[in-house]
Order: sequence, then structure tokens, then C-alpha cells
Amino acid sequence: MIILLIVLIFLFSCFATVPNINCYAASPSPQYYARVMSDNVYLYKTPYNLDDVSNLYFCLPKTYFVNLVAADGEFYKVNYLDFSGYVKKEEVQPIVGTPATPYLENINFRIFADLSRDLRTEPNTFSGTSSQVVYLPLYSRNLTYFGTIEGEQLIPDRTNVWLYCKYSADKDYFGYVYSDFCDKITPIIENSEEVSYTTEPDFLVNTTPPTTALKPNSKATAIIIIALSVPSLAFVLLILKNSKLIKADKAKKGEVIDY
Repeated sequence: MIILLIVLIFLFSCFATVPNINCYAASPSPQYYARVMSDNVYLYKTPYNLDDVSNLYFCLPKTYFVNLVAADGEFYKVNYLDFSGYVKKEEVQPIVGTPATPYLENINFRIFADLSRDLRTEPNTFSGTSSQVVYLPLYSRNLTYFGTIEGEQLIPDRTNVWLYCKYSADKDYFGYVYSDFCDKITPIIENSEEVSYTTEPDFLVNTTPPTTALKPNSKATAIIIIALSVPSLAFVLLILKNSKLIKADKAKKGEVIDY
């Protein structure tokens, strides 16, 4: 009778002592994308209609996509590769689902001219050494292309296009190089992926971020039950051991054993 009572106490402790905890694991938030619909669509640093180099990163590649984060007036806040910035709503079109190749990636080129190999914070040399980021080695190919921007025409009667890029050395450096000093660029191919277009997602209209869906995490619940039941089991085993010792002692003394 005593042993049965102990077992019942143990089983009750395994479940009744588990606190009322809802264990949930967050599922990934839904992702929303928009396609760049034309040339000369800039990625802005701030949501202001200021087409100045101080407020621009570079032109986004046509037919590729940006990851929509929020709405801000006439702009979308977006993510694009290593960047967080803004695009004008009228220049991109939201799509349904997630594109297979959202960004233009793995485009590299080489610095071949010795005239000016500065990586700069602006697409010009007006501010002199203050805009220099790092001096690029001649024939360097550790340069990843992101986009273009119009800036200073360093060579008369030549282009005014600069390339925004990342230079990977002891660390990653970001900035502009004059395109006329560059060659061997990886061919840039438009994204021909077929997608379905849609209106602005509701969460952007309401300027409310998407909620994170929750689902029960049975593994976490099981861990809690096991963690709480182990001390109870140890306590039961200790009681059973003491009970056997007591019975053995009574049998030795010739006393009546109560089962």
C-alpha cells in the first residue's frame, strides 16, 4: 500500500509540478520583395527626395529585387545585400512570394590604371584626402560590384560614372572608384525570372511590421517535464530504499512488517 502511494505521488509530481508555461518557437517572419522596374533607380540613404551624392548609394540593377521592410511616405525602407536604405515606391513593384535570385551578386572587376586608385566615400575628388577610404593595389581584383552612380568626370571627354564596390583585404572597405580605371568586369545579365506582381502589402500600408507566427515547441515542453521529474524520481527511490532498510531491520528484530 505504501509503495503504491509513493508511485502515485511520483506520477502526480511529474505533471502537476510543471509550471503553466506555453513553450513556443517563432517561425520566420514573411518576406516581401519588390522588383526594380527601370534604369536609374537609386538606393537612398534617407527617405528624402534629395538626389545628391550625400543621400545616394548607387543605382539598383534593373530587374532585380529589394526586400521590403516598411513604408515611409513616398519611400519603402528596404534591404539590399549589405545595405539598408530607401527606394521610391513609384520605381519598384511588389511581387508575390520570394524570388529565386533577388540580388545581383558575385560581380567583380579589376583596377588597371595607376593614375588614381583611391577608394572614396564620394564619387568625386573634391574633398581631397578626407574622402579617401583606402588606396587600392594595382590590378586588384578583390572588388565586388554593387551599382553605379554619376559623379565627377576625372578625365575630360570621358565618362562621369563611378562604381560603388566592396574591397576585401584585412577587412571590408566600401566606397567608389572611377569606372574608367576599371576593366574585366563580370558580365551583368538581367534577371529574367517570371514573377507575379501585387499591390502594396497590407503591413506596409498600415506601417505595422508583420507579426511573428508562433507554434508549440513540444521539445521544450518535454525538457521541462524531464528536468522537473528527475528530482521527484530521486526522492521516490530514496524513500523506497529507506523502506526496504526499515523492513529488513524489523524482520531482523522479529517485528510485524506493515505492507
